Amino acid sequence: MKTKMLKIQLLLLALGWAVVCSARSVRIVSDGSDFSDRLLRAVQSVDTVVLDGSQGEFVLGHTVVCKNLKNKTILGINKAQLRTKFRMTETIASALDSLGIRGMSTAGEGGVLSNGVKVREEREWRTRQYLIDLFDDRQETFRSAGGLQLSYCADITVRGLMLQGPGSVDVGGNDLIGIDHSTRIHIDSCDLRDGLDGNMDIVFQSDSVTVTNCTFGYTALSYDHMNSNLIGAGDRFVEDRGKLHVTYSDCTWLEGCRQRMPMVRFGVVRLVRCKWLCHTSYPVVDVRKEAHVTIEDGFFGEGVQIPYRIDPTATCEILRNVE
Repeated sequence: MKTKMLKIQLLLLALGWAVVCSARSVRIVSDGSDFSDRLLRAVQSVDTVVLDGSQGEFVLGHTVVCKNLKNKTILGINKAQLRTKFRMTETIASALDSLGIRGMSTAGEGGVLSNGVKVREEREWRTRQYLIDLFDDRQETFRSAGGLQLSYCADITVRGLMLQGPGSVDVGGNDLIGIDHSTRIHIDSCDLRDGLDGNMDIVFQSDSVTVTNCTFGYTALSYDHMNSNLIGAGDRFVEDRGKLHVTYSDCTWLEGCRQRMPMVRFGVVRLVRCKWLCHTSYPVVDVRKEAHVTIEDGFFGEGVQIPYRIDPTATCEILRNVE
C-alpha cells in the first residue's frame, strides 16, 4: 500500500500538482494551461480530486470524458471554476446573424459539410460550416467544448464547481455535464452556465441521479439553443423504460434559460423545491413520451408563460405548495 501511495504521489508531483498526503486524494491548483487531460488522469488515479480555485480558473480544451469509473469525487473549493477554452464572441454572433441563422429550420433541410459529414437540420448545418471555415477546422474540435462527461460510471459525486461553457449555439456539441449509461450519480452545489449544447443532460439508461442545490443559466455569450436540461435522448430510445430515475432538489433555472428545464422522456423525475426565474414563452418543464414527473413545492417566476407541457403518453403531478 505504501509503495502504491508513493508511486501516485510521485506521478502527481511530476505533473506539478499539489498533493494531499494520501493515495486516495489530491488537491490541485491551476497553472492557466489546458487542464483537460490532467484532470482525467487525476480522476482515474485517486478517489477524490479537490480543485482549488485560489490560483484561478481551470481551462478545458475539450470535454473530460470519465468512462468506466466508480467511487469517485470531484470537489471544488475556493470558487473553483472549469471554463472551456473555446468561447463564442460578438464577431461570431454578428456573422451568424448576417447569414440569417436564427431564421433557419431546426427540423430539416440540412446538407453535407465540407468535411463530408451529413447534417440533418439547416440551422446546424450552416452554423457548423461557418465555424469550420472560420477556424479552418475540418475536425470540428469546437464541438468538443464541454465540461465533464460521465459515461458507464457509478457512485460519482461532483460538488462545489462552477462550470462556464463557451455559449450555446446549434452545432450538436457537448454539454457542461453529460451523464450516460451511469448510475448513482450526485451533482451538488454546482453552477452551470452557457453549455454549448445543454447545461446538463442525463441520457441512455442512466439511473439514480440526484441533482441538488444547483443553478443553471445563460449569459450574453449564448447565441441560440438555450435548452438547459435533457432527460432521455429521444422517443426511439425505448431501452430507457424503467431507468432515468432522477431527482432535482432545491435547484434554480436563471435568466437566459429558454426551455428544457428539464425535458423528460421515459424518466421518473421529481422536482422538489425548485425555482424557475427566467423569462420564456416556451414550456419550461416539458413532460414528453411516457415520462412521469412530480413537481413539489415549486416556484414559477412571473417571466414563465408556460410552466409545463404534458404529452398524452405522460403524466405530471403537482403537489403541495406549488405556485
